[in-house]
Amino acid sequence: MANEKWSQVKHLLDEAMRRKPEERAAFLDEACNGDNGVRREVESLLSSFDRADGFMDSPAIPAKARTEQTEKLKVVPGQILGHWEIVKQIGEGGMGVVYLAKDQKLERLVAIKVLNRKYEQREDNIRRFVQEAKTASALNHPNILTIYEIGDFEDSQYIVSEYIEGETLRNKLRNEELELPGIIDISIQAAGALTAAHKARIIHRDLKPENVIVRDDGYVKVLDFGLAKLLPEPTSMVGLEEPTRKQNQTAKGLILGTINYMSPEQAKGEDVDARTDIFSLGVLIYEMITGRTPFSANSTSETLANLINRDPVPMSRYNTSVPDELERIVSKMLRKNPDERYQTMKGLLTDVKDLKDKIILEEKMNRTSAAGNNAETQILNRMTDNDGKKTTSAYGYKRNRKLLAIAAAIIVMVAGGFFWYLRPTRTVAERRINSLAVLPLKSLDAGENYLGLGIADAVIRRISQTGQLTVRPTSAIRKYLTEDTDALTAAQQLSTDAVLEGSVQRADDRLRVSVNLLRTRDGVSLWSDNFDMRSADIFTVQDSVAQQVASKLSLQLDPEQRERLNKHATANQLAYDYYLKGLYSYDLMSWGASNKPQAVATAELFKSAIAADPNFALAHAQLANVYGYIAILIDPKDPTWADRAQEEIVRAEALDPMLAETHIAKATLLIGPRSGYQWEAGIRELITAEQIDPNLAHVNLGGAYYHIGLEDLAEREFKRGLEVDPTSQSAKTEYLFFFLNLRRYEEFDALNKKYFPDDPPTSDSSLANGHLDDAEKLIDEELKTYPDNPWNRAEKAILLGLKGDRAGSEAVIRDAINMLDRDNLTYHHMTYQIACAYAVLGETDEAMKWLRETADTGYPCYPAFERDVFFDRIRQDPRFVEFMAEMKSQNEKYRAEFK
Repeated sequence: MANEKWSQVKHLLDEAMRRKPEERAAFLDEACNGDNGVRREVESLLSSFDRADGFMDSPAIPAKARTEQTEKLKVVPGQILGHWEIVKQIGEGGMGVVYLAKDQKLERLVAIKVLNRKYEQREDNIRRFVQEAKTASALNHPNILTIYEIGDFEDSQYIVSEYIEGETLRNKLRNEELELPGIIDISIQAAGALTAAHKARIIHRDLKPENVIVRDDGYVKVLDFGLAKLLPEPTSMVGLEEPTRKQNQTAKGLILGTINYMSPEQAKGEDVDARTDIFSLGVLIYEMITGRTPFSANSTSETLANLINRDPVPMSRYNTSVPDELERIVSKMLRKNPDERYQTMKGLLTDVKDLKDKIILEEKMNRTSAAGNNAETQILNRMTDNDGKKTTSAYGYKRNRKLLAIAAAIIVMVAGGFFWYLRPTRTVAERRINSLAVLPLKSLDAGENYLGLGIADAVIRRISQTGQLTVRPTSAIRKYLTEDTDALTAAQQLSTDAVLEGSVQRADDRLRVSVNLLRTRDGVSLWSDNFDMRSADIFTVQDSVAQQVASKLSLQLDPEQRERLNKHATANQLAYDYYLKGLYSYDLMSWGASNKPQAVATAELFKSAIAADPNFALAHAQLANVYGYIAILIDPKDPTWADRAQEEIVRAEALDPMLAETHIAKATLLIGPRSGYQWEAGIRELITAEQIDPNLAHVNLGGAYYHIGLEDLAEREFKRGLEVDPTSQSAKTEYLFFFLNLRRYEEFDALNKKYFPDDPPTSDSSLANGHLDDAEKLIDEELKTYPDNPWNRAEKAILLGLKGDRAGSEAVIRDAINMLDRDNLTYHHMTYQIACAYAVLGETDEAMKWLRETADTGYPCYPAFERDVFFDRIRQDPRFVEFMAEMKSQNEKYRAEFK
């Protein structure tokens, strides 16, 4: 909206708010003078203040009346509520009074919030009070206030929570100027709390300094989920579907005290999601850095106008020491359009943690620089005699200052290197280790290979989910089960800084495990240990190994990461035994119709694990993946496989919604032909999987991105997948065909020579570049090897069309069409080749028919269509122009969603 319009809207909003609600319509009739646009804007903003789920639901109540009604509760020190003894009153809020109390059973201090009686006159107030307790109690996170109990006292509701000794962030901001490390630490902890809430599909909606408590030891607690909202999903998680309301404060205090931290969409009364909390946290960080909120003004309407219409002043205007990276992060958090912000709290958390690591590194470098300055000073001192007069050498220093500065720098470097060398060897290794390979433990028993692979897989899962270093996935290390390769050679092959090797042996009901953590560059052992215990204690072995590896590599884990490190998939030994056998069989599978018996046998092993422990969520998730791949790649004609996969997905999610494997299984079904290639939904599932476990889903996500034409995002994911596992042949193949399918032939040829130097070149680039004789030889060879492949047939048709053999080309196209299978995952690539063949012949009707079929069945790849030389003959046809405009618009929509 233009500035002059906003000025008018702000003025009218101020005037309207000074009037009673029933007087506002008449006022606007006169003041707007027929300008319906301005009137609609004012009414929309007024509605934001008045809507039931907004931020001003009830009229102001005088402070005296509030105090009088509160006193009617008569809660006094020494009084007993249940088994809680009141000690004293410690606070009073809009809805209730907070007391310090003592738990008579466990002898601990707690906080009790008692609902004011005046609010109990309305049922929705009680509902909100109960909702606050239910919402918070559903969230188990160290940075979220823990709720112990909800109860009744003389017909009044109360909530019992942990008692936090500390001060609100609001008081902290009033009393002291926070340092940057403290600000980042508070931000990380608050973001961690909100990440946990969002995982439970709960958004806070009222994040502000009053709702953040900082303990004396720096630990942060987020509280007051009274305004929380449960994001919609098919099944309720905690029964909080009722509308939520913010109310019971004075109008001016409520709006100014809350609106400063609202997102624009929340202030306008629109639907909100987790991104509203990202905006509010951005306001919090801005205030901690600058001492002010980014949109505050002298009136409610001005603040609202700033929030909706004006970009915040850069933080550096108020604090010149703010890092550029933090400026970028907060700027992105405070974007007006939710699509332009961070899309998940997890993504934000990663950037803030990276910034913290960078600041720590810069501080260390500054200390080194300071040491250098001291060294130069000492050199100068030695050049000065006892009387303080400079020696001849000192005069030489003046003539050769640059040379001596270099010499001083060299001294600092040498001294720094010497002192670095004198540090404990383990610390040197810890600082330099960024990647790890966990090899399958060698079995000392015949036929027990699955056990060694299973222990390795458990450690890989736990360490990789911390997100602290790159861990080679199980698919990368599986081959070392049967290969006689020493650990250091394997580590070099896998390009890792460290490697964990070991052995495992069963003896009756005993389990003997030996492990050794080696630094790759010199073979130094960083840690080794032996375990001799009952077989039932295999989980203890996994715990100990994962914890020790994390410790020896100095991984800095937050509470959530530590929880992941110590998480058990099951406590049932028999179930776990079947699961390990299923995992071993699963990793050995190859995909194709001939392998259906082994796929079914693998599924049976996971089913046996579930029979032993029906609550084994990971086994349900892996079974879903087996069924999903059978449905997509092995037996796509039988719909029951997809149905079985969906059933297992539902069970796994009900047991543990935070399994990456479940989200991958969901994506597999969503992007398959029977689901209509739901790329957007599938991509969201893969992004979630990748956030849960950074080792997984990169290659899958790269493939999904390039199908919808987001080639830069696809290339990024393929590269990340190869960083995680540089030995993966499937990742290399997928990356290679990414260039082929997008018609980037030069890059395809270069990568083909790099990855598969012994393979013959393909015909595609020769055909596209007009080298028809070379192309013909290659195509004929491919047809001998794969005579029933529609791609090769269509390519032969393109060749014949380019050579002028129209009849021959049309005959081969018909052959290719007869070979098509709509249930095949590559159907749309085959139809694309057929569209190209018809386009070469100038058959625009048929070319457009098959090109639209390609886009409609899962390949709306605008960059490929734009780049493909085979469409040049029909490129100016109005139908092709219209189609490309549609594809470009679709591509822009995808980019807006996933950027």
